[in-house]
Parts: sequence; structure tokens; C-alpha cells
Amino acid sequence: MSALRDIIGKKIIFSDGAMGTALQSAGLETGTAPEDWNITHSDTLVNIHLSYIDAGSDIITTNTFGANIYKLESQYGVEEVVKAAIDNAKEAVKRSGRECFVALDVGPTGRLLAPMGDLSFDDAYSAFRQEIEIGVQYGADLIFIETMTDIYEMKAAVLAAKECC
Repeated sequence: MSALRDIIGKKIIFSDGAMGTALQSAGLETGTAPEDWNITHSDTLVNIHLSYIDAGSDIITTNTFGANIYKLESQYGVEEVVKAAIDNAKEAVKRSGRECFVALDVGPTGRLLAPMGDLSFDDAYSAFRQEIEIGVQYGADLIFIETMTDIYEMKAAVLAAKECC
């Protein structure tokens, strides 16, 4: 498999679309942790990834937007959720027969960082580092940090990514 660095600037790279919308279309009910579906509805996740790959995506993002210790509202732990999400994405890539990158999707903690809130920078960094280390361990090709409104929180996520991989 080519490294992403080798193809940047040489071809147009397409990423997938909205995972949450796809999950809702597949029957995810309000109040249900989307990340649980990595384990309880793995076939659905594989099929969602496959639909994006079939549509031409070069990058598919894992269903891990809320998979950190502060935001994850699941009966499963961060490691179990992240591993299952990466396994689902990798299975879709395998079934597709195409070269495709798996991006670990890292979303916000859902908490406000100090001084506006009660979450310290170090605690945010540790949460992101935990998620990213697990993602790297189980084979994520890249880290996709998204939908953060606090630049300080984004800095914690970027530093965690830089120091993990």
C-alpha cells in the first residue's frame, strides 16, 4: 500500500462522508451511542464503509468520533470500541479489493477546557493520547481530527497525535 504522503499532490484524494447520518439512515436511534454499533452492528458499519469506498473514497473514517473517556457513553471501553471500529473499516477495505486508507476519527471531548470549563489541557491531552495510541496499535493509517471549536482542545489532540505516531 502506498503511503498517503506519496500520493498527496499527485492525485485528488477523496474522503468519505457523514458517518452519523449514515448510521441514522441505518436505524440508529436517538440516545444510542453510535460507537456501540462498532460492536453490536459491525456488518452495518462494514457496509457503510463499503458504500463510501464504492463511491470512490480513498480515505474512510472510523466510527470513533466520540470514543474518548469523556464523551464515550457506551457499555464498552475506549479500547474495545476503537479496535472494533478499525477492524470494521479494515474489513471493508479488504472486501473492496481497493487501496484505501483508514483514518481514526478523533472528535472533541464534549467538555470545556479551563478556564471556561473544568477540564485541564493535560487531561484533554491524555484522553486524546489514549484514543490515538489505541488507534495506532490496531492499525489506523492516519488520524483525522474534526469538529473542534476550541483551538486549545485541538492543540491537545494535535500534540497527542504528533507524539504517538
